[in-house]
This record gives sequence, C-alpha cells and structure tokens, in this order.
Amino acid sequence: MIQNLQVEVATISSKDNIEIIKTTTTSTITAATISSNIDEDINILSKKMAKRIVTFRPRSSQLDRETLETQQDQFRGFFTLFWIGMAFYIIQTGVKNFVSAGVLFNLSFFRLFSQDASGLILSDACMIGSMFFAVFLQKLISKELIRWKYVGMIIQHIYQILFLFVPIYWTFLKNWPWVQSGFFVLHTISMLMKLHSYSFYNGELSEWALRLKSLKRDYFTLIGESKKSDNSEDSEDSEESEESEENEKENICQKQEAINQLKLKIDQVEGYLNSPAGNIRYSDNITIMNFIDFLLVPTLVYELEYPRTDKIRPWYLLEKLAAIFGTFFLLYVNTGTHIIPVLPNVSTSILDCMLQMLFPFMVNYLLLFYITFECICNFFAELTRFADRNFYDDWWNSTTWDEFARKWNKPVHRFLLRHVYQFSIESYKLSKRDATFMTFFLSSLIHELVMVVVSKKFRMYLFCFQMLQLPLIALSKLPLIKDKKWFGNGFFWLGLFLGPPILGILYCREVFMQ
Repeated sequence: MIQNLQVEVATISSKDNIEIIKTTTTSTITAATISSNIDEDINILSKKMAKRIVTFRPRSSQLDRETLETQQDQFRGFFTLFWIGMAFYIIQTGVKNFVSAGVLFNLSFFRLFSQDASGLILSDACMIGSMFFAVFLQKLISKELIRWKYVGMIIQHIYQILFLFVPIYWTFLKNWPWVQSGFFVLHTISMLMKLHSYSFYNGELSEWALRLKSLKRDYFTLIGESKKSDNSEDSEDSEESEESEENEKENICQKQEAINQLKLKIDQVEGYLNSPAGNIRYSDNITIMNFIDFLLVPTLVYELEYPRTDKIRPWYLLEKLAAIFGTFFLLYVNTGTHIIPVLPNVSTSILDCMLQMLFPFMVNYLLLFYITFECICNFFAELTRFADRNFYDDWWNSTTWDEFARKWNKPVHRFLLRHVYQFSIESYKLSKRDATFMTFFLSSLIHELVMVVVSKKFRMYLFCFQMLQLPLIALSKLPLIKDKKWFGNGFFWLGLFLGPPILGILYCREVFMQ
C-alpha cells in the first residue's frame, strides 16, 4: 500500500505529468487516487500510534514498601509477616545445620554456582558487547546507505540467529553447571528480545522517514503546480466559455483537496517519528548512549522516549540492593538445604520426592519472582529514572492461566503482545485465536530451549506443560470456575504448587540417573 502511494505521488512529480495535470481528466484521477490511498494509510498509522502511546506511563509496583505505606494497603501486615517468617526460617535452618553437621550453611551449592565465575562474566560481557552491532546497522539505515526493507531485515534476522545460537553452543562447549548455563541462556534471550524490539521498531520508523520525504516532495510539487495554474489562468484570454471555467474550478478544488490530504498525512507521519512528549525524534535516537540507556532500562520494548522520574534516590537504591542480596541469600539457603540434597537422590520414590519438594519449590518460586520483578527491576528503574514500575500485576489473585500469563511478567507480556501477537495479526492476517496460539507456542519453545541448555537433554516436558495451559484456559471458562472466583483462584494455586516440583523432578531424574 505504501509503495502504491509512492508510485501515485511520484507520478504527480514527474515532468511529463506536470503538463498533463493541467487537464481536467488526469487531475481528477490523480486527486481521487491520492485521496483514497492517503485515507487508508492514515487509518493504519493512527492504530500504530495508539498502540505505541499507551504502552508506558508513570506507575509504582504493588509490593514496593513505599507503595504499601502510601496507599495504606490493608494487607501490608501480611507482607511484613512473610519477611519475619523468612528470617526465622533462616535462623532455624542455620541452627539445625550447626547441630547436625557443625556448620551453619552448606557450601556445596556455593561451589557449584561459583565454578568458572570469571569465564561466565567475560562471556556475558562479550555477549552484551556484540549487541552494539544493531546500532551500527540502524545508523547505516538512517543514513539511507541501505534500506530496512528488505536488506536490513535479512541482515538483522541472520544476526539474531547467530546471537542466540552462538551463546547456546558456548554453554555446551564450556560444559557449565546448570546454574551458569541457566543464567547465561536466560540473559541471552532477554537481550535478544531487546535487540529485536530496538531494531524492528527503528526499522519501521526508517521506512516512515523515507515516506515523509516522498510526501513532502509531492506536497511542494502540487503547491508549485497550483501556483502555475493560477498564473496561467490570469494570463489567458478572458473570453473562455462557462464550461472551461467550471472545469478549471473543479481542477483547482481537486488539487487543493489533494494538497490538504498530503498535509494531513505529513502531520500524522511527523507525529509518529516524534516521541509522545516531543523531546526526541527519529533518527536523533540512533546513538550509543541511547542504546546503553535502553539496555539498562528494565523493559524489553523499545520506545523513542520513556516517562522519567525527577531524580535518583540513593536510599531507595541502597534499599533495593540490600533486598537483592537478602533475597538471594534466602534462595541459596532454601535451595542448598531442601532441594539440592533431595533431587539428585534417584533412590527416593517420585511420590516421596514430590511431597518433600512442594513447599521448597513454592518458596523459591515466590522469591525468584520477588528478586526479579520487585528488587532487580526496581533497582535499574531507579538507576535510569524509569517511571513506569508496573513490572507485574496482582497475579496472585488470578482465576485463569491466561490472566496469570498477562499479570506475572509484564515486560515479557508487553514484548509478546507487540512483537508476536499484534505482529502476527497485522503481517500474517491471523485471527486473534490463531495469534494467541502462536504466542503461546513461541513462548513454550523458548522455555523448553532453556531447559535443553540447563539439562543438556531434549525431553519437551516444559513445552507440554506450557501448552497444557491452553485447554486449562478453556476449562476455566466453564460456569463452575468462571462464576466462582475463589474456586478458580484455588485451581490456579493448585497448579502452581504441583507444576514446578513435577518439572524439577522430571528433568533432574533424567540428568542424575546417568
């Protein structure tokens, strides 16, 4: 459609058609074609702008201490109780280990995840450093040395494939334990999503920038033609027929309508190439510093500009940093005391192992959620003055699995919504149901890829569990669950209690049986 419009307006600007446009018939066809094409293009652009603008706004995270105090949350006491309970849990575990083994905490898990720490840090730094190729590519595109469609897209896709599979090959080559392998592949995938969003968003803007040049060129061409028509009209003999005068008036009206349509389109595209606040414009954003800022901002979706806070609060940073180390220590103690000693023991029956793993896995699940979305994300948000702290919603109140998928991990949800779900509908003309299936399918494949790297085996357990959510979502729409929220929430928590330990047992048994 964009190319068709370019052809139409290019026809107007050619020298041959400058002469032809003076005739009534050709002018009528040209104006009508421009008008219809521009109207269709404007509608699509308006939808794109609407999707972009509503993405981010200043918000706070729900479990942040300041939020709980400011909003006078009625359940903030349970939040305090949880952390007091965790403190007593640490004390109880330390005393128990000292009595039985003479040490406060087992260091075997520490030796496991500290193995080849320098190699892991260096590998991670190289992976992040390679991401700056995207800035170089977008710079070439913004300078019009290459075109995003389709040369830039092909280069970007090849680069992203290498970016994903070279680190995966590296984890197998280094033969890291599951902790290092899991961290490295998860970090690689999250950086891959940032790369994709940065490149494809700016690539789309580059196409609109080219479109804007064409529109402005045609706009001024039409204005020039209108002035020429006015001058020639003044110099013509005044003894013209009424029919000729009417044709000339109609011609002028059609030209003016085409000019107005082009002006409207130019304003629309100008708005799309500027940030909502108007502080930055494409391609002024294609810089190293802008890309570094995007890498540090805790979001996977690229924007020209994000809402920012007024200042960085040092005490808030210190609080979140302490929370990161404290929560990590809780994870270490819980994993080293209640999970590592049990899972490798293949002599234990699956039922007995399952019963022992229920609460340790649930505690780890909650702690991993808290350290990732409340501690780490808020730390980097404060560091970059990123104002939208909506990294999660009240997923603990979920009554269906699709509600949980939307609320638990908002950064990934926003990425999948824009770059998978909406892209599938717009580019491949998929229905909403098919786009939803495609989103779940891709998410399940990525989850299984992580488990393949961690366990060094291809078993598809996690993939099947992920895809099982689709029939469970359909089941949750039954009146028994849909009308009784407490029942749906209980069904959700039951699945969350049983799922992670079952998966842990299945994958660990595969690894340790050999």
